Amino acid sequence: MQVEWIDQLTVGESFTLMAPILFIFLHVIRPVTFLPVLVICVTGGILFGPLAGTIYSIVGLTFSSMIFYLFIRSIPSLEKKLCKAGKAFFGKHYTINSTQIVILRLLPFIHFHLLSFFIYENSESFSSYLRTSMFSIIPATVFYTSLGKALQALSMLSVVFITVVIVMLAFAVRKKQIHIKWDQFFSSQST
Repeated sequence: MQVEWIDQLTVGESFTLMAPILFIFLHVIRPVTFLPVLVICVTGGILFGPLAGTIYSIVGLTFSSMIFYLFIRSIPSLEKKLCKAGKAFFGKHYTINSTQIVILRLLPFIHFHLLSFFIYENSESFSSYLRTSMFSIIPATVFYTSLGKALQALSMLSVVFITVVIVMLAFAVRKKQIHIKWDQFFSSQST
């Protein structure tokens, strides 16, 4: 009888240690499974509570961002295609600053790694990329993990209102000047 109780305790302890590792791993493989970051963060808040769920999500998303950086660096053709797509979608002289990225991460329909690519483009090194990624991950993770249950209870009108406010805020903090080199300006004038 005592041996069964010890076996059950060991299984319970190993699951307690394994669950966070599996959750972090779920964040890492999330791009392959096409699960939204929002869903995983809300799930982390429900399973582990707001504090532990936030920490595990930050760790998992940081690992995911690191893998994305290494992946982009190892495939230059993919980097060129993403850069070309960004220019086609946002215009030739688009820039997105880190404050906008923090705000845009709060929107669940903006692709996580698209924003990671913007961070990649504006970073001089891996360490600056990692710092900016963590800076941009933390607010969204805290928001979605802590307020997971409250978000489920919101009406559609409230969700639309919050989305419009976030988009307006991202627009308000944009960089309001464009730097064009002399040769680019004059070459476009003569054409």
